[in-house]
Amino acid sequence: MPGGFIALVATGSVLAVLGCQAFTRTATAGFWYEDISFALPADATTQLGGPLEQQEIESIKHLSRIELERAFSGLRITVTQRQDAFWRVEVLQTLQSRSPLPIAGQSFGLGPLGGVGAVGFMILALNGIQYAPSGASRQNMIEGIGRGIGRAAVHEFTHQILGTAAMHNAADENSYEYHSSDRASQYYGELHWSTAWTLLQQKFGE
Repeated sequence: MPGGFIALVATGSVLAVLGCQAFTRTATAGFWYEDISFALPADATTQLGGPLEQQEIESIKHLSRIELERAFSGLRITVTQRQDAFWRVEVLQTLQSRSPLPIAGQSFGLGPLGGVGAVGFMILALNGIQYAPSGASRQNMIEGIGRGIGRAAVHEFTHQILGTAAMHNAADENSYEYHSSDRASQYYGELHWSTAWTLLQQKFGE
């Protein structure tokens, strides 16, 4: 038997074992913010009522993590800030894309080795301001931005866990599985699970 084929078989066996281990214990979802400026364009800053203050940035970070923990509550998935977690989503200022339009999130599933992804602070913050209800206070908009970032991260983590085919639900705009963050409920409504929840429970139900 050729040596290369032996190596492939061995590697496949190791990956299979890793895959079984990954789905029989509590898995980790690493979520953190890069060291970014959090600067917004002039018109968005005016709508918000001034530049983001440090305490507001910390509030956004806190609220986004709460959204993650709420979404995965009841599953054997622990949300952490560890950058070596099994699945990982980082908040970047903006995301690089081949599309001429900005994107809110992207992920790469690595199967039994976990996954990596990111969400874009800028586009999510702008949407959070844009979709603010009439008469919304500055605090309302800060909270909306935090929710929007956290929910975008939920979507990207679920891509990594289940894969794209099992994720999107274009029929339910108020679900985590909806294909776009360009919607009011991403920031100010209540989101719920639809098609992906049963699959998540099968893999990580308590």
